Amino acid sequence: MARIKSKRFIFYFSFIFVVALYLVFVTMTKTYVGIDVSKNEEGALIVTKVDSIGWAAQRKIKAGDHVIEVNHQEADTYHSIQNYGVIGNLNQMKVMREGTELEYKVQNPVNYNTLLYHTILPTVVFFVLFSFSLQVYVKKREDPIAFYLIAFLLAVGIGYLSAGASARTDSLARIINSFSLMMVPVLFLHFHYQYFLKYEIHLIEKRLLAAVYSINLVVVLMDALSIFWMSLGHYEVIRNTQLILFSMEILFGLSVLLYSYMTFRKTLHKSIFQNAIFGIIVSFFPFIFLTALPNAVVGVELIPAPVTAVFLIFLPIFFLYLVLTDRIFDIDFINSRLRYYAVISFLLTAVVMILLVFFTNLDDLQWIRLGILTYGLLIMFFYFEEKFSLRSKLFGDKFNYQVSLDRFSYDVAKILKKEELDDRLLREIKEVLPVEHACLFSYDKIENEMNLIAGDESIPYQLIQTYISYKGKSLSIGMPFLLEDGLGYVLSEKHDTVDILWIEQKVNRTPFNQDEQRWLKTIVQYTSIVYENFQLIEGVTEDLKSSIQDERRVPSWMLRFMFKLSEEERARLSADLHDSALQEQLVWYRKLEDIAALEHLDRHVKDELSDVQEGLLGVVSQIRETCTFLRPPFLKETGFVEALSYLIEHYRQREDFRIDYHYNHFTADLGDEQALTLYRIAQELLNNASKHSKAGLIEFELKNDGDMVMLSYKDDGVGVQNNQQKSPAKSMGLTGIRQRVNSLGGSMEFFSQEGSGVEAAILIQADG
Repeated sequence: MARIKSKRFIFYFSFIFVVALYLVFVTMTKTYVGIDVSKNEEGALIVTKVDSIGWAAQRKIKAGDHVIEVNHQEADTYHSIQNYGVIGNLNQMKVMREGTELEYKVQNPVNYNTLLYHTILPTVVFFVLFSFSLQVYVKKREDPIAFYLIAFLLAVGIGYLSAGASARTDSLARIINSFSLMMVPVLFLHFHYQYFLKYEIHLIEKRLLAAVYSINLVVVLMDALSIFWMSLGHYEVIRNTQLILFSMEILFGLSVLLYSYMTFRKTLHKSIFQNAIFGIIVSFFPFIFLTALPNAVVGVELIPAPVTAVFLIFLPIFFLYLVLTDRIFDIDFINSRLRYYAVISFLLTAVVMILLVFFTNLDDLQWIRLGILTYGLLIMFFYFEEKFSLRSKLFGDKFNYQVSLDRFSYDVAKILKKEELDDRLLREIKEVLPVEHACLFSYDKIENEMNLIAGDESIPYQLIQTYISYKGKSLSIGMPFLLEDGLGYVLSEKHDTVDILWIEQKVNRTPFNQDEQRWLKTIVQYTSIVYENFQLIEGVTEDLKSSIQDERRVPSWMLRFMFKLSEEERARLSADLHDSALQEQLVWYRKLEDIAALEHLDRHVKDELSDVQEGLLGVVSQIRETCTFLRPPFLKETGFVEALSYLIEHYRQREDFRIDYHYNHFTADLGDEQALTLYRIAQELLNNASKHSKAGLIEFELKNDGDMVMLSYKDDGVGVQNNQQKSPAKSMGLTGIRQRVNSLGGSMEFFSQEGSGVEAAILIQADG
């Protein structure tokens, strides 16, 4: 089924809505008696069970009472007793208790308990699921999954709503309840089958899915027949079969998902299966293990069905979230928190139950229900307390340490000076902790001196000096030390100086508790990391200053970084020139060309325009040459050998000297950065030769021995004087060439004598 058509949608939802109205009408107009009966050894009908929320419990009817008459007819001939073993559709009844005949008449078919559990709560759940179904149709009508999700949502809603009407022995309501109950697990399976198809995962065979549909429909048909033609014993068997089938099919679906999870647990689909399994456990386990199975096996519901059925709404909401948002929950995190809350809640529940033993007198079933209720409520309380940060909302942020850490880390990210960090740290400590005095000081291990950095001056100098002198080298960053007058932390250490945070003891003279110490440890770690970064920045700054004073000591990483920035700026400038100035010149050239073609212009004017055109062509050529100089063409596309050939050919055309270029058998694989750097070196050598060498012949040779690459240069020009070689500023750009070679971790040899030309050899290791 690809999608839901509009007419079918209107009919489908209208029909479901009418069914829901009918079920609400039944629960409001018919009395829920809440009595189970069976014949004793003498053949008399005896009350075996009285539901605490039913009409009978309100009238003090008890288990063991002998039912004589129902609606003015003999009890053993009454229809609902014969078919279901319960009393339904009641107006009047008589019972015999300890030899006394008692008569009861129904005055009001509704009481508070049945109104809440059979009408209000199920109706609210139904309309919530009905609204979800409409939302799925509006937003996902083209999605094949939408039909199965809508069917599942409405099956759960109708199943919950029909339970109260079915308990009143209304025949149609019983059929509706049976059908919806048996459709929930099979639609659950079908939804998962369809959902995982989009991930190309086949959970089960389609034939198996069809078999489950068939079995469930047969059971529903048998249930319908039992209402009209079968006896009490057959109906109980069929009803118990339904409950067992329901539980088994849900467990089968869970088993399929668990098997698939084990199969795909090392793939990207792991989280999807985790979500599906989690949804099943939360939704069905309370109903199956606290209501359905206990009732089918021992005839007792540990928790009433109207309560555990509420959990069923979680799964439709969960599916709705998956389909509408295409997102999943972080199940690993949720499970870790729930396991922790489960352990804590179990211990607290045990304590509560032990205390209640001395003050209450409950039967076994009531104790079980109270224990389960207490345990569940405690888990929910702990989870939602953390989820919605109830502590901070109820008691403010004064002692909310997580909020403080978030605030402090946010502020620290914007701090650029150590002095600002010191002030911010002390201010945060005084705002969060109940202390009046805190400070930062430095301790010189050699001189055994303490100097205040920031904060209050109330420091027990003698006590701290004695302690630090005693501890000596055992002190480490982040390490706390507790003294009589307060608490200290080592923030940073540089050479023989230690920076220490000192916090005076609390105003109320109590020791720092675990939360406070844990918060202090975390905030000290944050601060220590920032201190360390400041020290690294100071070290880099010192290296830069030294490098500026002595260019030969510039680190290779710094050179590479500077050259990378330079190349990025050159590329940007080349693109700007090409896309703006060059295009503008071409536009003006074409306009002049159109004007010069006009026939009525004088010859003199045309000659002048022709000269302007030639000038514009020269400008265009110059801009193109500049773009080529700024960004080498085809270097990445053709490789370094061809790009260098293009560069040399360019100089051959514009210079008087001859250039020989040898690159036979060059096989090294240069990286992009290496190729660009060697290209720039060759470019600089040719540029210097053009300006200063007065050479007649220039030779380039490119060769390699494995990964070792050598580019050699030689000319027959005027050479370089000795004093120029020693002065980087006057040495034909040798400083820039050396820096580029150093940036790659290579080496360079330079030979020249005045009047004897220049020779240079550059050696690097290819890393392409």
